[in-house]
Amino acid sequence: MIAMSEARSIRPLLVAPYGQHGGSEMVMLRMLDRFDERIQAQALLLGGGTFAEMLRERGIPVDVEDMPGKQGVLRFPGALLRARRHFRGAGISLIHANGTKAVLFAIPLSRLIGVPLLWMKHDHFWDGRVSRLLARFCARLVCVSEGMAAQFPPQVRARTVVAYPGVRIPDEPPDVRQTEPLIVCVGRLDPSKGFYDVIRATRILRDRGVDARLRVAGPVDRIHTGHAAELEQLVVDLELSDVAEVGWADDLDELYRRARVVAMASRPDVPGKPSEGAPTVLMEAMANRRPVVAPREGGMAEVMGPVGTLVDDLTPEGLADALEPYLRDVELAAAVGAEGRERATECFSMERTVQTLETVYAEMSH
Repeated sequence: MIAMSEARSIRPLLVAPYGQHGGSEMVMLRMLDRFDERIQAQALLLGGGTFAEMLRERGIPVDVEDMPGKQGVLRFPGALLRARRHFRGAGISLIHANGTKAVLFAIPLSRLIGVPLLWMKHDHFWDGRVSRLLARFCARLVCVSEGMAAQFPPQVRARTVVAYPGVRIPDEPPDVRQTEPLIVCVGRLDPSKGFYDVIRATRILRDRGVDARLRVAGPVDRIHTGHAAELEQLVVDLELSDVAEVGWADDLDELYRRARVVAMASRPDVPGKPSEGAPTVLMEAMANRRPVVAPREGGMAEVMGPVGTLVDDLTPEGLADALEPYLRDVELAAAVGAEGRERATECFSMERTVQTLETVYAEMSH
């Protein structure tokens, strides 16, 4: 193993499937902000948008190939030829493919330019046979949870590491006892996130006499563009306009500071497969000393461990039952939040994630 202080410069080419910023893109930005100065990254995005601009603001060279949606795969041949001309002989040390569509593009590209390939697998899309096949072409595999890594056979597991997405651990988050009874949900405004049930749960809680309030924060989903308006209409229909808000939030740190409890209600897009990898929302909430409520499922249960409340009955009533104790009992919220903070500090710091990736990069570049 090469210590970073002794290693030559490492030049990863980051291949990302989207130009807009989402969960895996934000994880990548946080890592780039903390990487050792010897890591000199470039990026190739399979679509333009705000993510490209965020990378450029950090001084990272960015190339964009516009290949949106599943039909974008048809544009791979031409894009691969252009990428070969651009990157072959450019001193690239390795390719870091950030997601499944990215690794589909990066497998032939790594061979065209003659560098090893790392696949960072953030979600459960194409779990099973397809993922096992793709992993055979990768020099290293990084999974964001132990549960995700468990699907791979021993020969793949031997070159696999688990690196939780990682979050910043605030120095001294405000005491949850100072908060209003606010439920916070964070994520893309996508039907699979289950925000409609959290809105309905808020109505149930208020009907029970709980002064529950709600903030759903996230960007409009690039596929389900109308879902944000549907959620806003549900708030109106349930007469929650004075206590519930849906839409983008510029400052998530401030939102976590205001929260009494942070909730997720995600559902799998594909029956039988987990809906989330290892959600940074839960890690961020725990790092901010806030109790968390989420479905009893895969990566969410792995992140939470013994902290917070895992929900088996993922209905509005079941979510209301899980949220109510934290809204009524601020001392309970404080105690569970403190346990979550300890777990986040021990397991999910961005520094720990960055150290893991730096070590893997160094080994691949040796």
